[in-house]
Amino acid sequence: YRYADDIRGEIRRDLNVVPKVAVGLESDLLVVPASIKAQKRRLVMTITNNSPNAVSGTARFNAPVGWTLSPNSAEFSLAKKNEKITLAFDVTIPLNAKIGDYKLTANAMIDNQTYNQQMQEIAYPHIQTHRIFSDADVSAQVLDLKVAPVRVGYIMGSGDKVPEAIQRMGLSVMMLEEKDLSTGDLSKFDTIVVGIRASQVRPDFVENNSRLLDFVKNGGTLIVQYQQQEYVSQNLPPFPAKMDMVINGTQRISNVRVVDENAPVKILQPNNPVFNFPNKITSTDFANWVQERNLYNFSEFDAKYTPLLESHDEGEPENGGGMVYAEIGRGKYVYSSYSWFRQLPRGVPGAYRIFANMLSLPKSKVK
Repeated sequence: YRYADDIRGEIRRDLNVVPKVAVGLESDLLVVPASIKAQKRRLVMTITNNSPNAVSGTARFNAPVGWTLSPNSAEFSLAKKNEKITLAFDVTIPLNAKIGDYKLTANAMIDNQTYNQQMQEIAYPHIQTHRIFSDADVSAQVLDLKVAPVRVGYIMGSGDKVPEAIQRMGLSVMMLEEKDLSTGDLSKFDTIVVGIRASQVRPDFVENNSRLLDFVKNGGTLIVQYQQQEYVSQNLPPFPAKMDMVINGTQRISNVRVVDENAPVKILQPNNPVFNFPNKITSTDFANWVQERNLYNFSEFDAKYTPLLESHDEGEPENGGGMVYAEIGRGKYVYSSYSWFRQLPRGVPGAYRIFANMLSLPKSKVK
């Protein structure tokens, strides 16, 4: 169809047929540690009216056998186009649920017709409007996962969904802002996690890096996810490190990474607490990863660091700078450039188990 715009003139757009309603999800992932007790999780769906007319119906989740929902269903009524409603359901996972991937499907029933499609609209003035449809399915991962009851602070960098993953493990997370880093009481945390590229986009992180290292010396655990060159060029790690290497004598690359998500990973220090508490980590925890192993590894590092993992792409030299560990004073420091920001939102089981161990370092008795 086409219409006239006072400024842009005639506008032409494709005519698309869409479902009467779109069903959206607040989150398409649940992480449930296997337990001898029944567990409850919240599911939230949003129903949006795509019709010019009023619609009403019943919303529910289809759940695996033995899983129960409260309420079992919910009535909804939407009076006009683009009106939406948000509905919350509590799902109870039965005791001793087997480890595995389960599916819950959100749907809306209107006049005996079931709608269960999410609709993402991509609209810009210079292109046709595109709509991407996907099933409104929640992946519920029942994992062999344990985590110590640690207090976690998080320094968000350029943006990731790792805090949500930590919350899925059953921990609370406090997002740390400038005031927290400059004058706040960091001793109330057991573990502080630094988000990706924080050294690029958080000048307050750079300015207060010494306070974070003091936090480690006083018994805290600091986990730093991948950073770029600024991190080492500003001497932010506790001990010297580099992020570039020489190839063929002259060429320098600043991003030592492993792009093959299936590249073999060798555990260099099998007795380190990162691989033993509270989850025993083996090579199977590196299966089914997505997109890549790591990026912006340390290429060279001081002997005070202990490399924990080694991985490299085929035909490239070995590199143990993707996860290094150091004990400083009474605390622990980990630089880990493995792509947790990709693995955790996708529900990769091994990534959850390893990250839970890093978070749990303050409670570990393993030496």
